[in-house]
Amino acid sequence: MGIIHEHEIIKTKLEIQEQALKNTVQEIHDNIGQILSLAKLHLGTLDFSKPEEVAQKTLNSNQLIGKAIKDLRKLAKHLDANYICQGGLLKSIGYELGLMPRDRAADPLLTIKGKIAALRKEEELMLFRIVQESVQYFLDNSSTSRISLQIDCQEETIEIDIHNREIQKNEEHTDNIPDKYISMIHSRSVMIGARLKVSNTQKNETTINITFPYTNH
Repeated sequence: MGIIHEHEIIKTKLEIQEQALKNTVQEIHDNIGQILSLAKLHLGTLDFSKPEEVAQKTLNSNQLIGKAIKDLRKLAKHLDANYICQGGLLKSIGYELGLMPRDRAADPLLTIKGKIAALRKEEELMLFRIVQESVQYFLDNSSTSRISLQIDCQEETIEIDIHNREIQKNEEHTDNIPDKYISMIHSRSVMIGARLKVSNTQKNETTINITFPYTNH
């Protein structure tokens, strides 16, 4: 693996944190906000003439608030790009996919084969960022497609396929990913010696493939 300049690593960390912050804000708005609203509803409808009902609603509210606090703490961990190195690449990718809207997730959403070998910090950061960027690109450029990931951990390589399939036919939609975007993720791949391939396997289906050889170690 060639030398990766420190400023590129810092830049990647900042980009990961920026996207994590966006995901966190959305998660707070969509899910944690609903949990707290339900807890507020329980507390706002207490009828103290019914002690058993008060006890049950208070318990429910306490459980909901506890869940919200737990979820917030979990989200906070992922605002730190170093968490990827601590939790590992596969765990971090799984968590990232868990924040996707359910209607955009294919079934199965994530398939993992084999056991991943130990990676350097820089390698994990770059591979994770490519996955994060690719998923976000597909989310932003279509409202009906389904996204899935396949990770194949072989003896000499790790191969990641980010697959996007358009469900509804849209005459304005194109499968061609802009050259500017391909150039961006290609440069990240080059930094760690990975190979990048973008293909349209079928109409309305696009796959971004990253192959990272362990022989770079």
